[in-house]
Amino acid sequence: MAANDEKKQELEEEAMGLPSNLDFGKTVKQKSDLSNSSKVAQSKCSSEIEQGSVLKPSDQIKNGLEEFRPENLAGGECGQHEEANTNTVLVELSEGTTPCHKTNECKSNCHLEENQLELSKNCTLSETSLPTTPSSTGKSRSRKNPVPKKHHKSPGPTEIKPEQSIENGEIQMPPAKVYKKRGRKSKAELLALQLEQGLSVTPEPAKKLLEGHNSANDVAAIERPKRRAAKAALQYLRSLAEELGVDSQPTAVVPEVSKSIASSSNVESETSLKRKRAIKKHLEDDVTDDADFVLPDAVSDNEKEEEDTDEEYDFQDSDSGPEERCYKVKGSATKLKLKGTAANGLPNNLMGPVWNCFNMTKEFREQHFASWVFPEWIPSMKNWKFLTDMEAVKYLPKEKLSPPFMVKREGLDDDTSIHRINRFQSMSPHHERWDFAFFVGGPVWSMEWCPTPDGSSTSQFVAIYCNNGMDDRHKHYALHTEPALLQIWKLGNLCHDSCPSSKASFSYGIALDYGCIWDMKWCPSGAWEIFETYRKFPQVPRLGLLAAAFSNGQIAVFSLPYPESLTNYKKSHYKGSGNEDQMICKVQCTALLEVGSFQANNNSPCGQCLCIDWVPIKDHQFVGAGFFDGTVALWSLTTKSPLLKIRTSGGSITIFPYHSFLAHDHAVRFLTWCKASSDFILTASEDRKLKFWDLRRTYEPAVAVKRNLSTEVSWLLHWCGISVAQENCFAAYGLSGIHYVEAGYLGFKPYFVAPRRGTVWSLSGSDWLNTCASGDNTGELLMMVLPNITSNPNNVKRPSERRFPVYKADLIEYGRSDKDSLNVEAEANSETNSAVPLCQPQLYNEAIEKYCVLFDDTDMRTFKNFNRREPMKRMYTTESKGSIFVDRMPLDSIYKVRFSPNIDSHNWLLSAGQAGLVRGHCLLGMNSSVVNKLIRESNAQFCAMYQSEGNGFCEMPVKSVKHSIDTIIEVQ
Repeated sequence: MAANDEKKQELEEEAMGLPSNLDFGKTVKQKSDLSNSSKVAQSKCSSEIEQGSVLKPSDQIKNGLEEFRPENLAGGECGQHEEANTNTVLVELSEGTTPCHKTNECKSNCHLEENQLELSKNCTLSETSLPTTPSSTGKSRSRKNPVPKKHHKSPGPTEIKPEQSIENGEIQMPPAKVYKKRGRKSKAELLALQLEQGLSVTPEPAKKLLEGHNSANDVAAIERPKRRAAKAALQYLRSLAEELGVDSQPTAVVPEVSKSIASSSNVESETSLKRKRAIKKHLEDDVTDDADFVLPDAVSDNEKEEEDTDEEYDFQDSDSGPEERCYKVKGSATKLKLKGTAANGLPNNLMGPVWNCFNMTKEFREQHFASWVFPEWIPSMKNWKFLTDMEAVKYLPKEKLSPPFMVKREGLDDDTSIHRINRFQSMSPHHERWDFAFFVGGPVWSMEWCPTPDGSSTSQFVAIYCNNGMDDRHKHYALHTEPALLQIWKLGNLCHDSCPSSKASFSYGIALDYGCIWDMKWCPSGAWEIFETYRKFPQVPRLGLLAAAFSNGQIAVFSLPYPESLTNYKKSHYKGSGNEDQMICKVQCTALLEVGSFQANNNSPCGQCLCIDWVPIKDHQFVGAGFFDGTVALWSLTTKSPLLKIRTSGGSITIFPYHSFLAHDHAVRFLTWCKASSDFILTASEDRKLKFWDLRRTYEPAVAVKRNLSTEVSWLLHWCGISVAQENCFAAYGLSGIHYVEAGYLGFKPYFVAPRRGTVWSLSGSDWLNTCASGDNTGELLMMVLPNITSNPNNVKRPSERRFPVYKADLIEYGRSDKDSLNVEAEANSETNSAVPLCQPQLYNEAIEKYCVLFDDTDMRTFKNFNRREPMKRMYTTESKGSIFVDRMPLDSIYKVRFSPNIDSHNWLLSAGQAGLVRGHCLLGMNSSVVNKLIRESNAQFCAMYQSEGNGFCEMPVKSVKHSIDTIIEVQ
């Protein structure tokens, strides 16, 4: 016993004398020629380790050195390294700590359980079992990535490998070694591994976490915790918060999650319901332990759906108004999910931006539109003069009869007879499709709706200009004047959900001598008043303020009355004079806007005024215009400067611009104001450039984009960009059409909205519907629903499903004249004898003798199965293989398209072109319950504000409106 005690003392001294600061990267060579007796003793110790016997630290030093060799560890936890630093192990054992260190070469999880580290007291090792460590002398050189040496010596019949053990006379093989992937573990993974072994999860300072705890007292034998990865991640975030000095106290978010779960809709999809039930179950199981974090809304791979850049919401498939439910936004604001199909047949992810834009437009108009502007500009009857039939002849369009046309409606077997209507006459609206038509007498180049207050539910008016002759041609480079007629048409009460009760009628015409009207704009708001408004004669109620740009380089502003006021005044003062059906008047303009010359040593004017726009934000005091020489001029209609404002003897005023600048090198073809700010405008020129201008610094444009030749631009209220219509002369093959160009704020590339084979003459946008409509020289009228442009629109899937044809106009040959029928044989002989083909008719009279205009209308009441319907197939065909006849009279061309800006008639669309026929269509399929609810609110607000006593103006019940789209309370 004394000898054994002396041996133990020597072993302890030798172990304590080993160096304790050896690098973990140094390799240790071990002897491979162990005696059989030591191996048997080692295997015996291994069997006792499994039985859980415990030794004192001094006994561990003696008996456990061989067991801590890497190849002897059970389960192969460090099997990829057969060489370990024994000196480090000895130092740890001498200090009585648990060997839980990882070397730099073994960076895998090598933590040992406490019961696997204790040895039996009766297990002893002889001195020969102590391995020699040449590396402990410090003479060996460390290697950066040492490769462990393997022993290939095969054991004999009685030889046992060191990693084998003997139990009950049988050799027991340990489990196969698992070589783990090298790589540095993150803090979260290390903490997760500690949690797996049952270590304490109490938050500790960052310094202690970096030092590591190897004490055996820190190891707690507890059950495997739930969601240890989430807790480890939270522990890591707390340590970072402490390092940054941020309060890392947990916030109580569980009640909010429970509340959101309780308030979820009952009509959500099964996937969403399963997800929320799982969250609720976790919260009910262990709310106290997990109150400091919330599980993510994880979705399995099978539940992941195709992502889209459109704005999306969570709706169930439904055909009966899913938009009635208040949708809940999930995820980010730019990537939301909308499931199912709306009642009109369109996907909800396509209709979602429409409903949002309708609501935002209504709120914007309530905040930024004026109720009353320019109170001094009231129409007076003393300024109006009625012309006789002889005096009005030179102002009237020459054509008294419309070209022959037919209307073919999808799904209806109507009478396809040829129609021709007289000048200033109209056709009654169709009882099912609600479309109507009227003839103005010439090619239409300007057309604008008269704005009305939201919810007024009154008659709609439109201002139209057409050329006097069907074959007239005009040039832009020279100023010219000619007689022109500005027509005011009354379209009746156009509601968004009902058929018009009356047909369109010609109200009155204004005879002008300023030349052609290339563009016109109404004052956006505040200029309209109800007809029952009391005015002292000769003043009458005002319908609106209209500014028109003329070919003589001037801009005239007119204060227009109601047609009923003019009719009453004519009956009382001009009895028996003129035609009652064609009321033609001459009036002195309220204000005349002139630009003069702003360049030094240049007294010539700026050329024809080609475009004009009224600032859309109250008080609408600014007007901007573009001219042929590239000049942009800005006027202030409320200026009091005697240098800018001159009053003439006739009572009108002349206003000069407060600012002018040279914007382009060529004619400015289009100018539009930003609808959300009065500081920004956009100009499009024949130099093929689009320029965004900040009016506070006009020495250079904010953004300049050179693209194709632009004909018209639409800048919608909600997006930081414009939709551009282009001519096809400069466009590459396949790229002609309509593009959305971002203003440079978000940095998106141009988005191809719709391809077109021909030149797109007109483009109109609706802020209510987030939709654009276009008309081109092929005679096709399209509507295009835009996506959510806050995200990149170039990632939109299936953009072809966002555009729909409203109608297609074609010229069809319907007969020959008597003269041609007599010469049929002569023409046939000439065709055979001559290789030159016959020329197409290029004049109007020749064209109507041979061709008839066929309008092929689409059923816009619903969009169900639209991809399989004939109009959609025809549109795809014309986009790729459409034919253009440049040598023929373009009677089928569409020159002007305009959406109604009023909420009551927001889904009505007007279009007109070379034929002089103005057609109106109702996009009934764009209606929804959200739209209907907002319109009812507007009607109630209007009735509460403009109700007149005793005149019966507001026949509907007065409604007390709560400013919400959820409830409307009616009070009889």
